[in-house]
Amino acid sequence: MRVYIILAGLALMLVGRVSGTVVDKGTDAQRSCSLLVQKSFRDQDEARFAGSCEGMIETAMLFSPNLPAEVRACPPAQGSALASAKVLLQYIDNNPDRLNEPGITLALEALRDAWPCHGDDAGAPGGPRPKKRAPKKSNQ
Repeated sequence: MRVYIILAGLALMLVGRVSGTVVDKGTDAQRSCSLLVQKSFRDQDEARFAGSCEGMIETAMLFSPNLPAEVRACPPAQGSALASAKVLLQYIDNNPDRLNEPGITLALEALRDAWPCHGDDAGAPGGPRPKKRAPKKSNQ
């Protein structure tokens, strides 16, 4: 599972470096995702910042269901990057002291808090609990 996080981070770094924008910290995520949500791009740079937020959010949405139970999230299958960006901005507003942390970390945690995976008790100590099985019915 850590491989997914590493690959996602590397992909975001490469995309950000090539385009000239990158979401390194929560402050970057806040700026770029605000532009995405407001849809008010005054120039090409602002459009790129919004795009970097969208890329980070889509990466988080893609990988979050496959992460370990303590950080796993299950965003809606038909969820949009725009809705997830709003979730991230709300999370940042509620946790302003974490703006210096990596943007992808905040995105994953925002998704986890908004859309926890039900049925695997992801937050329970010791990890997921085994699923209860119904007793077999006899054919009598």
